[in-house]
Amino acid sequence: MPDHQNAADRTALLHLLRRQSEEAIRFAAVFGETHGLHQTDVSALAAIAHATSTGAPLGPGALAETLHLSRPATTALLDRLEQAGHVVRRPDPADRRRSVLEMQPGANALAAAFFGPLGEAFGRAIERYTPEQLEVVASFLQDVTDATIRTREALTPRP
Repeated sequence: MPDHQNAADRTALLHLLRRQSEEAIRFAAVFGETHGLHQTDVSALAAIAHATSTGAPLGPGALAETLHLSRPATTALLDRLEQAGHVVRRPDPADRRRSVLEMQPGANALAAAFFGPLGEAFGRAIERYTPEQLEVVASFLQDVTDATIRTREALTPRP
């Protein structure tokens, strides 16, 4: 456990955070390569799946904002994903002038088959810690995630 007063421990922790982030990017890249998807395609699928899991499906405009893409680039991306059978655009039930993005069952199955073993490995890693330790880890991860979001938003050029 890092010593709160030891700068070397803090540096080591920051190094581990960077390494984990890099490994997550590499893992997603392997998924993309395995299934003939661009990095942006994988990011789009992850964003669509996440939004759906929270009960707030994304439309094309929100996806464009999330991925920092132009509307034409987002349309091309969605055309690719739709043609590959990964997503479908459906009319938004709240506003039929808009559409929402929905993952197709085959895309969900591909993701589950590839990312499932990682989830299981994470589960085994989590089992090593007490509930109290996991509370600290969860709080820390939330704090660094929030810091990442705030910093990204501060550095994102505005139109």
